[in-house]
Amino acid sequence: MNLQLLSELLQTSASACEQFIKSEMALNDGDVDLCQKASKDGQQLIKTLIADTFDEFQEEFNSLTNQTNDYDYPNNFELIKALNNLSINVGGMLGAEDDRILKMYAEKAQQSINTVKEIYLALFEN
Repeated sequence: MNLQLLSELLQTSASACEQFIKSEMALNDGDVDLCQKASKDGQQLIKTLIADTFDEFQEEFNSLTNQTNDYDYPNNFELIKALNNLSINVGGMLGAEDDRILKMYAEKAQQSINTVKEIYLALFEN
């Protein structure tokens, strides 16, 4: 198991989640500048994941599923939820005690990765 890869994936996805939460909170407070800054910071983190880390994960764990998690429609809250699910599943991988459990969490993590990519592309790359 590539601990460095999982650590990078966990840290970056959690940081992106934090930025999108900060963006939504700023929007609710009427702070448009902070909202935009936090959103751009979160987008940059996801771009990094898409350009590099997600592909490394797929290669390392032979994750071939194209499935995504269910969600209503692309929005920041669904993206936050998908990033959180990714973090949870990577955490499960780190604590897996056998290969069967590791594989189960890897598939769930890949499904979350697919969901993050799909929502991100729909929101920010149109």
